[in-house]
Amino acid sequence: MPKEIASIALGVLSMIVSFVPIIPLQIVGAAVGVWGFLMGRRARREDYRRDLPATIGQICSGVGVFLCLLAPVLAVVSNIVLLFMR
Repeated sequence: MPKEIASIALGVLSMIVSFVPIIPLQIVGAAVGVWGFLMGRRARREDYRRDLPATIGQICSGVGVFLCLLAPVLAVVSNIVLLFMR
């Protein structure tokens, strides 16, 4: 499978995993998104003709990482706020 297509697939997988309400699984989804971002970056550097699909893969992976890390970060911040409110 070409790297740019794998990057898109990993980004989409990361976005799908972000909607699962299990925090450890979301962290794994963020790691998958980072892996997809790096694969898209490598595909872009190897061949300039793969620029558009590689960019799409990087954007999907970046959005997936953001969505996957949003819930764990908000959970930690809310626990810290609740700790200081007592």
